[in-house]
Amino acid sequence: MMSKKVKCRKTDQPEAGPDQPSDSSESPIHTGRDEEPDPSNRAVLAAITALRDEVTRIKNDICSSIDARIQIIYTELKEELVTMKRETQKSITALEETTASQGKTITEIEKSASFHSDEVTTLRRQVTRLNSEVEKLTGKCEDLEGRSRRHNIRIIGVPEGAEGPRPRDFIAGLLQDALSLEDKPLIDRAHRTLRKKPDPHEPPRPFVLRLHYFHVLEDILRRASVAKQLHYGGKRIQIFPDYPPAVAKRRVLFNRSRELLRNIPGVRYGLLYPARLLITYDGKQTSFTDPQKQRKCRATARSRLVLFGTGQLR
Repeated sequence: MMSKKVKCRKTDQPEAGPDQPSDSSESPIHTGRDEEPDPSNRAVLAAITALRDEVTRIKNDICSSIDARIQIIYTELKEELVTMKRETQKSITALEETTASQGKTITEIEKSASFHSDEVTTLRRQVTRLNSEVEKLTGKCEDLEGRSRRHNIRIIGVPEGAEGPRPRDFIAGLLQDALSLEDKPLIDRAHRTLRKKPDPHEPPRPFVLRLHYFHVLEDILRRASVAKQLHYGGKRIQIFPDYPPAVAKRRVLFNRSRELLRNIPGVRYGLLYPARLLITYDGKQTSFTDPQKQRKCRATARSRLVLFGTGQLR
């Protein structure tokens, strides 16, 4: 049954503004008697109320579940953070100890490096000084050895055993015959080099002899140089000064240069003691002592050696 509409009369009471809350409990003033609510409206209101209660309950359940989950996650994260902090602190402590230890080690290494650097500098100066002294002493030893051999000559090519029991007399006669000397030279001593006796198919050992007079030695070397080739018993023999081994090695390095110079006309050369090649060409002299620094000889179209004023062969 539909309720009758009741017109509300106006009253002098003002309406509630935004700052004045209205009294929800007060019912509007009707001119007629109040009508009872419609049963269908009551059902809707009851359903809305039930729905509101259900939503509130669900909301409360969800909030409770979320709060519980957040609390669990918070507890787990807190425990993990505490564990991580503890482990990190241990790692930091170990790292600090390692860093401190390495810092001490680096400091010790720096001190040691500085000390050894000073020691190395001192040792370098000492080595430089000692090298200079060794070079001087080596030069003096070579000079003394060379002076001790000034009266010595070497004879190469004398057959093994030809000297018999008296090598001095044999060598004196050999030199007189081979070089056409007026008298036999006076020899203080004569012997073969001190190495193992060679086999029959091997070359004989050289003879080393000491002449009593130096002018006789010079005459023998001059005659041997002029003669070019000397023979004894059908065998070719050669006569050389007896140089120290170190000097002999340095002089051998100039053999190729001497061969090249030998056939160049107008060139005079000589290998001075201990090992200095002196070349004279067109009134100019050039000498060098280090074969490694020597450049190859350059011949002109007329097979002449071109010398420059640099002190070196080019």
